[in-house]
Amino acid sequence: MSSNFEHSVSYPFSVTDYWALITTEQYWRDLLAATNSDHGSLESFEIDGDAVTVATKQGVDESNLPKAVTAIRPGDLEIPRTCVFRLSGDTIIGRMEASVTGAPAKISGDIVITGAQATAQYTGAVDVAIPFVGGRVEKAVVEQVVHLLDAEHDATVDFHQG
Repeated sequence: MSSNFEHSVSYPFSVTDYWALITTEQYWRDLLAATNSDHGSLESFEIDGDAVTVATKQGVDESNLPKAVTAIRPGDLEIPRTCVFRLSGDTIIGRMEASVTGAPAKISGDIVITGAQATAQYTGAVDVAIPFVGGRVEKAVVEQVVHLLDAEHDATVDFHQG
């Protein structure tokens, strides 16, 4: 069973400005430094026409994890994540996939970014295939995903203003 999530964030700038940011490799390096400096790294960045593919490795320090997670997977979490974004007219359509190294956990979701002031709508699912405690762990992972999306939003606004 998986736990679904929905989350949205709005930016004080246009979809065009957002696209200009996410199609710049330095943006991703700066984003990781701002949101995951101890564990984050840019693994690859590729632009192909109207699509950008970004692979990162992120992490969560064990001290920031709930006991439900550390009881079954002690230590820091390493999270490979791939995002693909496509520009379609005035809309950016994206897909993200992530996993947790050494654990049966997967995160996937769709991203749609629209509006004169760009609004990103995330819809996704977290699946932790561990009997009895998977649902509890999924809820903890959803909380971490929302926290990360909010931190990425704040860093993006700072970059745009800076």
